[in-house]
Amino acid sequence: MTPNAEHGNMTRDDRDEWPSDEPVGSFDIERGGVEGYAATAHIQFVCPNGKRCAVLLGPEAVTRSEEGRLCVWGWDGDMDRPTLTPSINCIAEKDGNRRAAAAGTASSPTA
Repeated sequence: MTPNAEHGNMTRDDRDEWPSDEPVGSFDIERGGVEGYAATAHIQFVCPNGKRCAVLLGPEAVTRSEEGRLCVWGWDGDMDRPTLTPSINCIAEKDGNRRAAAAGTASSPTA
């Protein structure tokens, strides 16, 4: 899959299984909590690097409470045009440690 540097061109694809050539910008949100986290859903998406990624979603962003735990990203509850905090288009380091320039950003992945 060819990486796509254009951000904001996201399309919801709620099929149970995506083909291997699912385009960059595809996403789906599934409601449901995860024990031990303030999450109400998770989003799976094909990132600009062409990889399949996922993050936990909740009513507000929650940083990891300790090493080995996951972050929860803030979500406005919209299934088709979600706004996440931080944006899934932010620049991130390995293991969710954001660079200072990307910390605290918020934008719609469909904007």
